[in-house]
Amino acid sequence: MSTSGGGGADEPANAAVGKANPAYSVTVRVPGTARAAIDAVIAAGPGEITCYADEPDPAGRRITLDADSGPTLTWLVQALRRQLGTDLLQTEDPVFAVASTGKLTQSLCASVTTGHDLALLDADADRRVIRHLARHPTHTDLFTGRPRRVALVTDASAVLDFEPLTAEAALPAVESQAVHLHRATGLDVIPMPIAARDAGELRLAIAMLAPGFAATVLVHTRVSHVDAVRAAPTVAGTAALLDTLNDGLAVAATAAIINHLRGRRVRPGAARVAVVDPARGGDLAGLLLAAGIRDLTLYDPLACGIQPLHRMAADLDLVVDLIGLASPPAGAPVLRIRPQSPPPLASAAFGPRPLHALPGLLCAAVRAHRVITAPARLAAVRALVELTPVGGLLPPLDHPRLTAAVDQAATRALTES
Repeated sequence: MSTSGGGGADEPANAAVGKANPAYSVTVRVPGTARAAIDAVIAAGPGEITCYADEPDPAGRRITLDADSGPTLTWLVQALRRQLGTDLLQTEDPVFAVASTGKLTQSLCASVTTGHDLALLDADADRRVIRHLARHPTHTDLFTGRPRRVALVTDASAVLDFEPLTAEAALPAVESQAVHLHRATGLDVIPMPIAARDAGELRLAIAMLAPGFAATVLVHTRVSHVDAVRAAPTVAGTAALLDTLNDGLAVAATAAIINHLRGRRVRPGAARVAVVDPARGGDLAGLLLAAGIRDLTLYDPLACGIQPLHRMAADLDLVVDLIGLASPPAGAPVLRIRPQSPPPLASAAFGPRPLHALPGLLCAAVRAHRVITAPARLAAVRALVELTPVGGLLPPLDHPRLTAAVDQAATRALTES
């Protein structure tokens, strides 16, 4: 079972205690003779520190060290400065170095080598195409880049474990998600934080942007805002609209739950499952019912307290924890799924992530020009279950057929409905 739980922004709940984490790294340039001093600092560290890379550099060596947490990294940088003094030629934080690149860039598809090429991009050429599209609006996807373009939108209301942020502060997280979706799908994913004061403004912004995109994906957005946007007919009718909760995490969680029950030889129809704080899970409860689970308890810890859950745990086959219980019940297995604290990518086969299902569902929506339906999500669940190795909860995120299998299953469900 995944064990992600509570935690602050600097100390995520999914950080493995005592294990070095590349998110807390420092790269230093030092003379070649300084390695012994660096090893002495590592040995004296208050937490786990490992040397990830030691490479030649014009000044001597370029060394990257990974710490296990923010406090250990702070100690490490200060200790290196004290120990090395003027031998510490340069320090760089790889996390901020990667963020400063923007993580994505545009590529030019049209040739601009000659004057003839440029003329094909000039106003007279554009008038011809626009005049044609005005007469034949269904040809837009034939003569523009819209079919491969996806808007990745957030209102910054639910970014990781932060309180609501200003839109621009959410950019690093949205850019990272754009990188992952582009790698998995090949689509042009454009990160777009929206400065919306409420769900109504977010809905209006998406409706205004929709004509330029094949699909819109909502990420790092409060569940209530996602629900409000999805309920608006003006948005639903303009382009495919997906979100990382309903079209990502809920699908992956359902597959993990089915695989857990199978591993214990419990049929879904005979299973007893409790979902803690179900409002955080989007349509997870509906997907579980569609997947065949009949005995489903939707448990509100704020209304009921924690003791009733502990008392009923012995009669449950699984507790699905969406809130991050400080004291989970001991009488039943617990699958921890906090939407804002996903497990690390490297161990994602042991815990659900939106990237298990979202890339394949996005490809299906774009190709079929259809809104993702409940049958398509259920088909994605079954595809994930079929790809999961015996005894596992989910297929690894780097499975070579992951996106294609979900895409094909969902496309069949969309075209048959």
